[in-house]
Amino acid sequence: MKKIFSLIIVLFLSLFLAACSEAEQTEEKTSSEEETSTEEETVEKLEIYTTIFPLEDFANKIGGDFVNVTNIVPVGGDAHSFEPSARDLIEIAEGDALIYNGAGLEGFVDSIIQTLESEEIEIVKASDGIVSLNEENNQGHEEEEEHDEHGHDSHAQEDDEHDEHNEHDEHSEEESEQEDTHDHGHDVDPHVWLDPMLAITLAENIKDTLINLMPEQEELFTANFDDVKAELEVINEEFEVMIDDTAKDTFLVSHAGYGYWEDRYGLKQIGIAGMSPSNDPSQRQLKEIIDLADEYGLEYVMYEQNIPAKVAEIVKEEVGAESLYLHNLEALVKEDIENNEDYFSLMRKNIEALAIALQ
Repeated sequence: MKKIFSLIIVLFLSLFLAACSEAEQTEEKTSSEEETSTEEETVEKLEIYTTIFPLEDFANKIGGDFVNVTNIVPVGGDAHSFEPSARDLIEIAEGDALIYNGAGLEGFVDSIIQTLESEEIEIVKASDGIVSLNEENNQGHEEEEEHDEHGHDSHAQEDDEHDEHNEHDEHSEEESEQEDTHDHGHDVDPHVWLDPMLAITLAENIKDTLINLMPEQEELFTANFDDVKAELEVINEEFEVMIDDTAKDTFLVSHAGYGYWEDRYGLKQIGIAGMSPSNDPSQRQLKEIIDLADEYGLEYVMYEQNIPAKVAEIVKEEVGAESLYLHNLEALVKEDIENNEDYFSLMRKNIEALAIALQ
């Protein structure tokens, strides 16, 4: 009987000790998880603000877990016409960096820079180091104007003025005003991100900014940049392969934002609106666009994700064309977010759409 009683006590003590041990292990595990969670929560992150989607995407890819990136132009918005609110300015002022494209794209940036000049925030022009399309032409044009202002070539200047006067007499005043609102050949093209090789410079400027703000993560930021650069080079190769397999080199699109594809790949755009989507064509220009589409045998009008389609619809009906879509990547729309699109997936969709349009 005593033996049985002793066995019961031993068994009871064993169960009690096992339960205590399990409780201690559970407590240690919980404590360890809480410590890990606390460590994750205390990871320092840079607050980065951007103006267009490619900059947002590159900053996220390069910065990884060490950045919070906010694009100040809302989903579906247009950086050409966006105006920040007072709340936007307050939030940006509390950040570490504002990264903008430049080349005349964001008309609101100058006022932001003036407002934030006393704040401790780094303001970065991502297109630094890129010579934008028509920028050299503009510099030459300005030099010519300066040359004329100093009295040189005065006879040639008078002849030009006389010719211009005669030319204007041939058009109505209303038509001339419409012409002036459409983009001209001397406008600087800000859409540098659409050239994947130029986009490498954008990404590199972002990488340099992040390293400057958080030098202890230089190795990580550099490795992530190298991955982005390699993928951009692949996109460039895919573009070149597509161009080699197409019969046409001209496409019809809702706004003239694709000049860098002409410069890099020899493609020619016929833009319905000007370089800024708000620059609608005049009646005469609209007729010229339709005539060109017929002349080149263009069978598609290429719409864009954040550009009004009203005028493009007119051209489509007149030409008897079908619809295709190009993504200018300036801003995402709701569908892009739902599909988890990034720069590379959208560019590959553009390549697929162009392959159809150029057959």
